[in-house]
Amino acid sequence: MNNYWRKREEKHIRENQMNDARIAKRLAEKHEEAMQEIQKEIEAFYGRYADREGISMDISRKRVNKLDIDEYAKKAKRYVKEKNFTPKANEEMRLYNVTMKINRLQLLKAYVRLELIGMTSQNQRIIEEEMIKNVLKEYDRQAGILGKSLMYNEKKAKVIVNESFLSATWSDRLWGDQEALREELDILLNKGVRQGKHPTVLAKDLRKRFDVSQFNAERLLVTELARVDTSVQKDSFKQGGYDQYEYVAKIDDRTTKECRGLDGQIFSVKDMQPGENAPPMHPFCRSSIAAYVSRKEFEADLVRRGL
Repeated sequence: MNNYWRKREEKHIRENQMNDARIAKRLAEKHEEAMQEIQKEIEAFYGRYADREGISMDISRKRVNKLDIDEYAKKAKRYVKEKNFTPKANEEMRLYNVTMKINRLQLLKAYVRLELIGMTSQNQRIIEEEMIKNVLKEYDRQAGILGKSLMYNEKKAKVIVNESFLSATWSDRLWGDQEALREELDILLNKGVRQGKHPTVLAKDLRKRFDVSQFNAERLLVTELARVDTSVQKDSFKQGGYDQYEYVAKIDDRTTKECRGLDGQIFSVKDMQPGENAPPMHPFCRSSIAAYVSRKEFEADLVRRGL
């Protein structure tokens, strides 16, 4: 590949990094909102039921009253409307029905679950929306680079976005991370009550777990954006009649051994396989690919296009 095309891909990688950071900030805001709401619920729980000795398991295991259930139902209904729950989020809500049979600690956990479902639902919409935009933008970019009219639309973009990668879709992974976080917070609350931990101590533990969840969401975002980029590029090369592509890695002190070793190598488009000879090679992969033609073919193409 000549230097012109390589520089275009390196610029594209830099732009992708800025875009990744912008979207990751949106996800981080949703994590922060959920964490703050959960902390408020924990403080309210202690405020209602704790005495000078703190809070005991006996107190926390007393049955809730109708007013408690009504308050929860009101908040849940408001969240479904305000946060524009996805079908998956609504399904999660149906699976966990809050009734008068639960105790106070279980109700607190229900509030936690509500916040996590709301957060994950919003993040799912953000990621899907941004990936669809990214797919359409990349098709447009490839059409300009290749000088070809490419066939694509929003319906096709959605298919690419929701394709399975390494035996799971990105949304399955997102909700799986939510479930893992919920289980960790259940354990945290059980221990907190059993050991009589103060809410400020619980807040520190809560922050640690949310930091991990936020990192996982960002890793998923960046990796999946790389995946859809590669899917669009492969389809564009096929539509444009290009049989080969070159691997383009961003070379700096953060470049992995895998990407450094692949940089500059030429592969067949029909043999392209993300994770083997195309991005993403690993989580947070920043590499890209470009259609490859010989110098003679490239110069002839420039003449044809009047460039």
